[in-house]
Amino acid sequence: MARYEFVDHWDLRAPIETAFRYISDARTYPQWWPVYDRVDVLPGPQTPEVGSRARLVVRSALGYRLVLEGETVEFRPPTYLRTIALGQLEGSGVWELRQEGDMARITWTWIVETHHPLLNRLEWLLKPIFAWSHNDASSKGHAGLKRLLEK
Repeated sequence: MARYEFVDHWDLRAPIETAFRYISDARTYPQWWPVYDRVDVLPGPQTPEVGSRARLVVRSALGYRLVLEGETVEFRPPTYLRTIALGQLEGSGVWELRQEGDMARITWTWIVETHHPLLNRLEWLLKPIFAWSHNDASSKGHAGLKRLLEK
């Protein structure tokens, strides 16, 4: 298993309550985060709340797809969200939001291990490319949320 740790910073000219509403509800991801091909809410508590789960299909810029299940494990609107991922990626994601004037300052910490045979076989050689793929996906999410919220 290859381990990856990423910390991304997104700035949006928007109230954190609005940003948090989109970030905490995976059903909205395909609207603004183009790497998400599909999001299916799974039975149980409905998103966004602790225990809500979704099956997510992510398409990378490198052409491969990852399938994972995300579950909300901590939910403190509008400043904190922690999820866990199971499937081809396993680990946790933490979203922290704070308001500074008219700017929402968002930090996303994503710590995962891969359970994808191709990624694990090539990790020793291509880890920088996989990091680029994450950065590409993150920048597309940031840009999509900016377009949606900074109208």
